[in-house]
Amino acid sequence: MDKIEKALKQTRPQTASVEIPVPEPVINIPREEVQPQARPQTASVETPVPEPVIDIPREEVQPIPRLNPTMESVQLDALALERNRIISNASRKEIVQPYKVLRTRLLQMMKEKGWTTIAVTSPTKDDGKTTVAINLAISIAQGLKNSSVLLDLDLITPSVHTYFDYLPEFGLEEYLEKDAKLDQILVSPGIDGFTIGPSVRPLQKSSEHLACDPCRELIADVKEYDPEAVILVDLPPVLASDDAIAMMPSVDAVLLVIREGKTNKQDVTRALELLENTSIAGIVLNDSVEPTELGYY
Repeated sequence: MDKIEKALKQTRPQTASVEIPVPEPVINIPREEVQPQARPQTASVETPVPEPVIDIPREEVQPIPRLNPTMESVQLDALALERNRIISNASRKEIVQPYKVLRTRLLQMMKEKGWTTIAVTSPTKDDGKTTVAINLAISIAQGLKNSSVLLDLDLITPSVHTYFDYLPEFGLEEYLEKDAKLDQILVSPGIDGFTIGPSVRPLQKSSEHLACDPCRELIADVKEYDPEAVILVDLPPVLASDDAIAMMPSVDAVLLVIREGKTNKQDVTRALELLENTSIAGIVLNDSVEPTELGYY
């Protein structure tokens, strides 16, 4: 609670004092100041959301055996993971450990409550929700006990596939419009136990699609595809549209990502008010300037 309050006080001044109910688990993902190893650069790469730097050696990541032999498998470039701030087996411990703690606490809560599907969203844009969703899904798959499926249902600005430098032939928008089947869309991104359901293009009337029967059928089809999987759903920011609210009946709970130095207290309060009929799995404090106590031993 103290970390959340402290972080929110660093944002712009508020006109009124508002108490924020902060559900557990609250996870602190630190801002990494260590620079990556120097290497020749052929171009300057701009990343819109500065996040912890991951030191990954120049190596090729091999694709894994697929649960479904017809599923497309993506050959990953380790440098693409580094550039896009995606964790891997080569990532430094202090980067991976907060996601492992988040994974463990979330899985314990899901087991206790019988949850299988978690939405990941944020109050506003650029809070790092998609990076958190991807890294959490990878961490769950790396935990050996669970597989994970990440669905990109940010139908306003779909972007999960871009973090893997991959352009799919089909996206979930085709599924929702009845133009493609699930097995044509799901992708193995070369990480054991981790599957992506990408979206490629924005959809008009996106919230209507998220509230319709095909979206509920999508969740049911994913559960049938992998009954043991933890399903994570990347959604647009709560205050940007009604998309996240429209999707809430199809998920069990929501994980809210906020960014230190950016997200303000009023926006967190408004987002929680709009999600009042949904179970809150927790709040993730992203890009924290406060050193984390996790992983240093």
